Amino acid sequence: MNMKIFDMNIFVFINWFFLLSFFGYVLECIVLTIEHKQLVMNRGFVHGPFCIIYGFGAVGAYLMLKPVSHNLILLYLCSSALATTMEIVTAKAMIRLFGSFWWDYSKKPFNYKGIICLESSIGWGFLGIVFFYFLDGFMKQQVYRIPFSYGKILAIVLVIGYICDFAFCVYKRLRYPNDDDDETIGRLKVS
Repeated sequence: MNMKIFDMNIFVFINWFFLLSFFGYVLECIVLTIEHKQLVMNRGFVHGPFCIIYGFGAVGAYLMLKPVSHNLILLYLCSSALATTMEIVTAKAMIRLFGSFWWDYSKKPFNYKGIICLESSIGWGFLGIVFFYFLDGFMKQQVYRIPFSYGKILAIVLVIGYICDFAFCVYKRLRYPNDDDDETIGRLKVS
């Protein structure tokens, strides 16, 4: 199979996407560990170590912001707006499906219903710059180092594993909406 996305073989693209999603998971755990002064490992919607909103955010940024990536101020502003919009859309979808979303900015100044806040929007702008100037090239370099035959297997395992984890978590949260045994720090329930 020689299907390509962004001039990458489909399997390379999948591994890049999951590596960025893993980076997002690690970033979330670090930020929340510092913020809550306790180790936070349960971050994200699924059980595995991936926050795929970061993978989708990176793909979206790559598609939409590449033309402005040479202009730091415009890149900053557009990254901030894009990621903040993504938080709103994701939260609204999660509220509709599950009655809650998996972060809570309600205690931060200048927040909107705990869904977005000025502090995070400012941070998203800087993350966009870090993505285009440092992270993207480094992540692609790491993915291209994986021998193709292993990368293909890894991509298939990641997709199947994530689909199973995601389906189980959706089922569990729809079937048992009040089950808080795997409560995520920062989850905001909406009544």
